[in-house]
Amino acid sequence: MTLPLARRRIWVTRPAGQADALCAALAAQGAEPVRLPLLQIAPAADAAPLQAALDALAGFDLAVFVSPSALDAVAAARTAPWPAGVPAAVVGPGSAARARALGIAPVIAPPAHFDSAGLLAELDTHGSWAGRRAVLFRGDGGRPDLPDGLRARGLDLTVVAAYRRLPATLTIQALDDALAAGCDAVIISSSEAAQHLFALAGEATREQLQSLVYFAPHPRIIAALAEHDVDARLSRAGDAGIVDSLCCHFARPTSSP
Repeated sequence: MTLPLARRRIWVTRPAGQADALCAALAAQGAEPVRLPLLQIAPAADAAPLQAALDALAGFDLAVFVSPSALDAVAAARTAPWPAGVPAAVVGPGSAARARALGIAPVIAPPAHFDSAGLLAELDTHGSWAGRRAVLFRGDGGRPDLPDGLRARGLDLTVVAAYRRLPATLTIQALDDALAAGCDAVIISSSEAAQHLFALAGEATREQLQSLVYFAPHPRIIAALAEHDVDARLSRAGDAGIVDSLCCHFARPTSSP
């Protein structure tokens, strides 16, 4: 039986260290995953706020993580077990799986709508948060939607930059070589990754990139890709959702006998 993604070269652009599970899931469906990280995750420029928040972690009523990178940054900086009674709130299934793998419990995650709005709606089902303390672990900068939403629910919020997002060391030559080898689809996991990809490309390379089909799990990333005039398809969230979306895209219609 031919696997759904047999002989398909799929670019996986997640940071190094965050692509293993997705690449394995793609390979299980016959694909040839090509790792082209467009971002690298670096420690926060100032480690003191992160360490202070971790030292005080048991005193918070909620810890919120924007991404697996935030979870990894906290795990790298904290050696003590996760304090009992401090739930972790995460946005998507990838973060939920990562939190559980790190021994963090309990985990609050939206059952659908894997974004800030989805997480805030899920938190609303857990009762009132007014007057309680929360810490938000995220990258440097970041959108205001989640912190604003948490404060609007009455939480006393501490925001901590746990890591930095930097352009990866991908060269234009490596990008041209990957294009020459062929590409059937590109998985983009953040708006910043889309920006770095097209910032790296020269005019000729840009035209080649515009001929590819892109998959992203959030409308915000689709909008960032649309700025570059490409064919961008919204996938389902999580590794399984992304792979399933690709399988559906490449499925061939069955001819009538």
